[in-house]
Amino acid sequence: MAQHAFPNGEALARNLANAVTAALERRLAAHGAAGLVVSGGRTPAAFLRELGSRELDWSSVFVTLADERRVAADDPASNLRLLRQAFAGNPASAAMLVAIDATGADAASRWSEAIGKMPRPFAAVILGMGNDGHFASLFPGMPGLATALDLSNTTIVVEGIAPVEPRARLSLTLQTLLDTDLLVLHVTGDSKLATLQRAACTGSELEMPVRALLQQRRVPLEIYHAP
Repeated sequence: MAQHAFPNGEALARNLANAVTAALERRLAAHGAAGLVVSGGRTPAAFLRELGSRELDWSSVFVTLADERRVAADDPASNLRLLRQAFAGNPASAAMLVAIDATGADAASRWSEAIGKMPRPFAAVILGMGNDGHFASLFPGMPGLATALDLSNTTIVVEGIAPVEPRARLSLTLQTLLDTDLLVLHVTGDSKLATLQRAACTGSELEMPVRALLQQRRVPLEIYHAP
């Protein structure tokens, strides 16, 4: 596990975009296509805009989300909407975004099918973390959490339950997220750093799911942090 600390969010966004661009270029050069998993919310917005401005063969890059809220794609809470906004007007607007109707009864199976068609291993997976220790939409104590964190579980997408609205979520499982060349946990703020320090202590991953991410040995974890 490597930690990269930066003085501010702008420096973090620039350096993380450099690392992800390099990972995408390696996959594109070797295989002609690349898969990328990113997170929604406010924290990654600057990084996504920075990444989206980079010149590369975006038409051969398939992009999906680590998790999504069960809302319409034009809802302000939609992660897909935020991703589209970040890439709009940038070279990354040519990327192949995996667009799923998250409100549909069969959304989990349709998303699983779409991810099964993406180039894998992914070039990069960029995750965020909440102060409760959740990542993607794998929340402490939610039904099915143990299965979603089980590395022997071959399920790609699970239904998650958040403690805040919109509560209904969809999330990639841990084993799916670990199928990547570059694995990054992107955190900002002193409170998130304190959460990571608590997660590094002995305890249950069901109480702080990010512990499963920190403790796994399948792929090296890169932590990018700024105040």
